[in-house]
Formats: sequence, structure tokens, C-alpha cells
Amino acid sequence: MMKMRANKTLKKKASLGIVLAATLFLAGCQSELYSNLQEREVNEMISVLAVNGIEASRSTDGKGAFSISVDRGDFSTAIAKLSEKGLPRENFGSLGKIFNSEKLVSTPFEERARFMHALNEELSNSISRINGVVSARVHLMVPEDNPFVDDKTPPRASVFIYQEAGKDLRPQIPTIKNLIVNSLDNLEYSFVEVALFEDNTSATATTSKRSVASFGNGIWNVFLLVILGAIAWYGFKLSGAVSSKKRRSQTKITTKSN
Repeated sequence: MMKMRANKTLKKKASLGIVLAATLFLAGCQSELYSNLQEREVNEMISVLAVNGIEASRSTDGKGAFSISVDRGDFSTAIAKLSEKGLPRENFGSLGKIFNSEKLVSTPFEERARFMHALNEELSNSISRINGVVSARVHLMVPEDNPFVDDKTPPRASVFIYQEAGKDLRPQIPTIKNLIVNSLDNLEYSFVEVALFEDNTSATATTSKRSVASFGNGIWNVFLLVILGAIAWYGFKLSGAVSSKKRRSQTKITTKSN
């Protein structure tokens, strides 16, 4: 009976080791891409990855923030595909956050600076939602209203847009200009300048990230081989110990019978 219990204990230990190895292996198959994201943005990213044949999963911290993960082998490709679409999008400060000053009293200059910064951010955020726009920045130049100056400088606006490679956003320029003009008093259409630039950072980023990911994958593979080798060695030793005990038990039984 004691020998049977010992054999059962050894078998349980072997099973536990195999389960632990499998758990470590499965945990290493998934790699987190981004965290602290909004649900809508995560869904958009998963949709983009699915179109490119990459399976992704999401998880939440229970407080409204989400994370997105993919297989380790798809890590570099997933980042490249999301970067081409400008995802995850840059977080812009909202009007509420900009004007949420801790100071009880603000100077007129501070209030004006906050308002201009907030307006730039809101317009940049709106333009970034246009299909084909990787990122956008808006810079408004609005002179201070001086009643003692007759020759007033009119307000102006500059828009910098990085578009997806292969996209042509020139047909959208009138719409973008109208968006800016209708957002600021006394701004004329001719004083809004829109500059388009093709985003070529994706290819460079892809190469560097792929190298880093390949290096990481190589280390992980070596680690897995070490773990699996250790488990195989443990199983071999365990099997040998069990066989040896069985032989000794059979020998004792034979000796007693004789």
C-alpha cells in the first residue's frame, strides 16, 4: 500500500509539472500590444487586424480601460498594420480638461492660451477622424483684439496632415478648410493653409520592431526549450524511479514466494 501511494504521488507530481509547462507555454503565446484604451478604439483596432488576417483578443481592467493582445508571432506585423492606420490614435486634450485649472484666478493671457490650445486640439481631433488621415495638427494664429489699432491682422490657420501611404486627400482639402473657417470668427477661407504629407514612418518602424520582436521571440523559444527539456528530464527520471521501485517490489515478492 505504501508503495502504491508513493507511485501515485510521483505520478501526480509529473502531471503537475506537465500542466505547469503547458500553462507557461500558453501564457507566452499571447503578447499585449497596447493597454489603457477605450472600448471603441479597441474594437476598431481588432477590426483592422482581422481584415489583415491577424487574430486579436481584448481584456478589461473593470474600470473602463481595455487592452489588446495578439499571438507573439504576429506582434510586429500587428503593430505595423495598426501604425499604417494611425492606431492607436493620439489622445487630445478636451475643452473640459484644458479649462480645469487648479488656480482660483487666472490671468486673461492664461485664459486665452487655454482656449487657443483647446480649440487647436479639438480641430486636430476632428480632422484625425477623416478616413486616410494618420495624424493631424492644427495651428491657429489669432491676434489679440486691440481697439486702438485700426489696421488689424486677420486670423490665420495652418493644418499639417500625415496621410496614409497611397492615399490622396487633396479632394478633402475644401472640406477641411471649411471645418476650420466655421470654427473661428472672422477667419477667411483664403487664410487657411493645408499641407499634406505622406506618412513613410511605417516601413522604418516595421523593420525596427520586427528586429526587436524576432530577438524577443528567439529568447522566448530558448526559454521554452529549457523548460520542456527540464520537464522531459524530470519525467525520464520519474519513470526510471517508478520502474526501479516496481522491479524491487517484484524481486521482494519473488524472494518471499521462494
